Amino acid sequence: VPPFESLHLRDVRFDYFDRQGLRQFGVHVDEFTLLRGELLFIRGGNGSGKSTFMNVLAGLYPAQSGEILLNGLPLTDVGMEAYRNLFTLLPTDFHLFTRPLGVDASERRMKKVLEMMRIDSKVRLEADGSFSTLDLSAGQRKRLALACALLEDREVYLLDEVAADFDPGFRKFFYEELLPDLKRAGCTILAISHDDRYFHVADRVLSMRDGMFVEGGHDGAPV
Repeated sequence: VPPFESLHLRDVRFDYFDRQGLRQFGVHVDEFTLLRGELLFIRGGNGSGKSTFMNVLAGLYPAQSGEILLNGLPLTDVGMEAYRNLFTLLPTDFHLFTRPLGVDASERRMKKVLEMMRIDSKVRLEADGSFSTLDLSAGQRKRLALACALLEDREVYLLDEVAADFDPGFRKFFYEELLPDLKRAGCTILAISHDDRYFHVADRVLSMRDGMFVEGGHDGAPV
């Protein structure tokens, strides 16, 4: 797969149906573009479709209509596995394993990222490659999950309410230092967030309601 340059969704729809075949909820995206190096936030109330949209974008939920273009190419040309490998997705219902899976987690790299996440005094990587403990607070567990996500070295980060359990000091670090540093390193970041006090760090802020993007993003930018 060539380096990530752009993602474009056009008339993409995904719907949930009940057992009787009645539509319960869904997302419908007329137009959406994500460019390399962007830091983009999505805001919206509970049930507005933000997480569903992120799962469709990541290729976890198959679009039921419309098209998704990567660098201008349809996904049939790219291949779904290669497409999914562009993304690191950290959902709200993440699962922590006893060891970092599928990442280059040398002791040195892990130590560095645990220090960055400010949990190196709480958890470390043991000689057998497992974590010393998972008996952590909700915020610390989220930081450990984020540490593992950073080690994946993917081009696009999809972060769903990652800062929700962070204490105020680490939340400020996350938005004002970590995300901008990732952007400067060439990463692309799409984050679902309610933290409007930090929206100033984003290139764009989009709003969702009833499964659709609506006017009223923080900076008035088009979808």
